[in-house]
Amino acid sequence: MGIRKLFLSSFLGLLSLQAIAQDKMVSKAPVSAVVNQEYRIALILPFASKGRRKNLSEVMLDYAAGFKMGLKKLEAEGLKCKLYVFDNDKDSAYIDVILKHPDMPKMDLIVGPIYDEDVAKTNAFCAKFGITLVNPLRYFDNKNSNHTMINFFPSDAQQMKAVAKKLVMKYPKHVFYVAKDITVGSENLAKSAREELKLANVTVGNDLVLSNGVLDGKIWRTDSVIVISASLSDEMQDILNTTLMNMPSSFGVAHFDKNKSIKTPKLYGKILFPDLYNYDKSDSTSHQFYTNFYKQQYGAPSKYGSIGYDQSTYLGYSLKAFGKDFIHHLPNATYVGIRNSIFLNETEDGNITNYGMYFFKHFKNLKKLEQ
Repeated sequence: MGIRKLFLSSFLGLLSLQAIAQDKMVSKAPVSAVVNQEYRIALILPFASKGRRKNLSEVMLDYAAGFKMGLKKLEAEGLKCKLYVFDNDKDSAYIDVILKHPDMPKMDLIVGPIYDEDVAKTNAFCAKFGITLVNPLRYFDNKNSNHTMINFFPSDAQQMKAVAKKLVMKYPKHVFYVAKDITVGSENLAKSAREELKLANVTVGNDLVLSNGVLDGKIWRTDSVIVISASLSDEMQDILNTTLMNMPSSFGVAHFDKNKSIKTPKLYGKILFPDLYNYDKSDSTSHQFYTNFYKQQYGAPSKYGSIGYDQSTYLGYSLKAFGKDFIHHLPNATYVGIRNSIFLNETEDGNITNYGMYFFKHFKNLKKLEQ
């Protein structure tokens, strides 16, 4: 099956052998039997976006197509569900109309919308009727609500903490440094990294600060890990490259996905890139998904097609195993899908957020994936 595996350590005995054959879920937690009911899912996305938002509309259509494909596969394995699809565009008035649909209070899951104002209204609606809300493509700060929400994408601060935590596990005896610039955003991310490193009780050196083309600070150990909370600009890259040249056991760590788009960074051999995505087209299930999507949609999927497929598969199996209250039984395990790695965990703000992440390490333009 290649990467298409689901190691969910609290599902044993809840899925049929037929279901386990393709996407594996195992369990140790006793859970009462789930009634074989039909689950109602509402998908609320801005399909009919106009003008400059045309590309966004295509992204939403891809996501929805992948989402439907995942549910259809699970229906063949016994999951009963009814999918409602709503177009809320970018006009906030649309969401008010959608939430007045007579079947909306009966939903077991609402997936979407994506704009913050619409998410806030939908979140209040879900809190009133006890419906699980899934925020599929953006992070939403739910700290002002007591209603639990699933964010499939973590905030930058949460990503930075997750990165720091994984690096501590990988390099527990190294000395850690945080490289930042003088912007507020970089300082906030640096603070998140320092908080996680402090909890891990590792040795942390003074911050390295990029200002006016100079990196202020000194690395005093050769076995060092540098956590970069700033955008990896050419200037930062050149300075860090000079710093690391004589430190063969050190690693620079870039936070943002966009850094992988740099064509010829000098530091490729020393940088670990955290990312939420991986797409192995050689994997049999990935290849099957790609082929089926192409046939059904008359075109190749963007990454959002496989993201929709991964999320609906994860949510569908969770419903199949635990019913609509599955968020109270989330296992401590990672789902590795076609493109997403999903590790849902509760955050301090009461949200449930995906901390699934990959590391990409580059060697002479070859990309190596580390889980």
